[in-house]
Amino acid sequence: MDSQSPAVADAFHLLRNDLYAHLDEAEFLALKYDSWTDADEKSARAVIPDLVTVIRVVLALHDTRTHEVCDNCNEEWPCQAFRQIHRLVKNPDAEYGKLLARQS
Repeated sequence: MDSQSPAVADAFHLLRNDLYAHLDEAEFLALKYDSWTDADEKSARAVIPDLVTVIRVVLALHDTRTHEVCDNCNEEWPCQAFRQIHRLVKNPDAEYGKLLARQS
């Protein structure tokens, strides 16, 4: 049985939605159909390193000192979070993969 109060559940829901809204703004900029303004380009150049930092921090949270168990979720390493990030970043059909292939 869930012991979380409805107020706490609502707070977590609002927090999650707020984070998704921030990510949506970055995605909307990238998918903008109109020509980019100089401000759009400046924002995109600034948001890419910020998003990479987010990914690096999540990876660091799900790393391991023992090479056996994730330091964060206490699962066998690599944990599900680390495996999913690896799958998405290393996907050869995604832009990360294409970028790496161009540099090779």
